[in-house]
Amino acid sequence: MAMTLAAVAVGVSSTFVACPTASASISSEVVKTGEQDSLYPVVHLKDDAAVEAKINADIRSQIEDMKNALDYHYDELQVSYKLKYEGQSYVSLVLCVWTYTRSAAHGMPHYRGVTYSKDTGERASIRDFVRIGSDDAWRIYNLPVFSLSGKEIPKYKLFRDYANESLSGNFYLAGHGQVALIYQPYQLAAFVYGMTSIILPASLVEELNEKNP
Repeated sequence: MAMTLAAVAVGVSSTFVACPTASASISSEVVKTGEQDSLYPVVHLKDDAAVEAKINADIRSQIEDMKNALDYHYDELQVSYKLKYEGQSYVSLVLCVWTYTRSAAHGMPHYRGVTYSKDTGERASIRDFVRIGSDDAWRIYNLPVFSLSGKEIPKYKLFRDYANESLSGNFYLAGHGQVALIYQPYQLAAFVYGMTSIILPASLVEELNEKNP
């Protein structure tokens, strides 16, 4: 039951996933977390074992950091992930640490985007792709907000003050030059929508980078 919930929460990639146009692939490693089976992503690079090892070590570190950041009691914990983008130079995933406390109405997922250079193994920051100024929030919060399932959330179903949230530096690459900002459940909309995302179109990314050198 718990694994089903985790799979729904993040769209678990439970089988081997390969991208025919790039030199990396992703498989899942089953790791025991308490009484539950978690799925950790394992990146495979065709020609560079050192970079591959660096990426996978950092993925493990990020997961441990997410777990250590939990400041409340829970009875169950699972890890899952979703591959969001893979191109010639980068691979981008969303990690999910899901917890459940007995007697709670539902489990609680926490999401973190991680993007790696396939050349160096370094984890990229959002500023490696888009530079957002403090005066750009109004433009970004006027963009559509998408649910975990990828559907646009009607504006009237977003929290009334959602645009007062600080702009997220938590991100993933959405392909075609787009950068997606990640928000946790309850930040912009009700829990039922899961992780929410604001996807910056490539044209806006270019414009922001020109505006904010």
